[in-house]
Amino acid sequence: MARLPIGTALLRRYVLTRAIGQGGVSTVYAAVDARRGRKLAVKILAATRADDPGAHDDARREALITDRLRHPSVPRVFAYGDAPLPDGTVVPYVVLELLHGAPLTERLARGRLEWPEAVRIAAAAADVLAVAHRRGVVHRDLTARNVMVTADGIKIIDFGLATAALHPGDRKSRYGTPPQAPADTVAGGVRAPHTHRENPYFRAIGNGPRRALPSHPKTLFASPADDVYTLGVLLYEMLTGRSPYPPAVAATIVAAGRVGHLAPTPVLAIPGLPPALRNLVRACMAKRPEDRPPSADVALTLHRIHADARPPALSMI
Repeated sequence: MARLPIGTALLRRYVLTRAIGQGGVSTVYAAVDARRGRKLAVKILAATRADDPGAHDDARREALITDRLRHPSVPRVFAYGDAPLPDGTVVPYVVLELLHGAPLTERLARGRLEWPEAVRIAAAAADVLAVAHRRGVVHRDLTARNVMVTADGIKIIDFGLATAALHPGDRKSRYGTPPQAPADTVAGGVRAPHTHRENPYFRAIGNGPRRALPSHPKTLFASPADDVYTLGVLLYEMLTGRSPYPPAVAATIVAAGRVGHLAPTPVLAIPGLPPALRNLVRACMAKRPEDRPPSADVALTLHRIHADARPPALSMI
């Protein structure tokens, strides 16, 4: 996929300084906001996908969902919309917080984590899932490559497979309720309070003020329990340094969210591992979705375990 020339000024405002990430359909650039002088990240759909309506919808859905979460462990969204490229092609873009850190995969390449560190990372991820599930969003791709370890803490990235689809008719479940439409949207890089008609994507998904977030066609029937399972897999990987799946199939099964192809019930024979943590991993990876705990309960348990791992504070005399 061809990259844009460094120095390109998107919307005559966001000056691209370097490419920092590339996926199958988009590229992420470090950029400088020429108006405010701050450094940002800009994710732009590839020009080769400009004629693909599905790719446009996916890019806008990801931006919209990421913006809705508003969580310290989710990159902040500053603007999103459609922008013309130098050749006149119009593609979706999103302006994000620029992260300074590395994916968890790099840390795991050096071996397993000590359990307090694994719990700290998993607690942040569980917090994000709890907020997402409460708003009817399923991440669907929680893997080590989508967990960034940064100077500002843990960040959960890449909501490209995220969906807002609970099962039809499930207006409320143990995991939460479907979300309502956002109070504001962003079109052409400018926030537009309390309006939906100005954003072409909202015209595509409906103008009703209580319209739920759009669903991803590939993950339409995703469940919050799927995210809880993949969080259990992530915890297992951090604690053991290996996947619970055979190496040949681990990446394809987990990355695709194919939790129907479940790993065996995990055995965590790690000296010093708190029983509560061992039991939590097993519960998250339960084969029956209804046997997995809600993400909010997982987050609470992880925070309790992490608090118990901290040394007692010294009293001031």
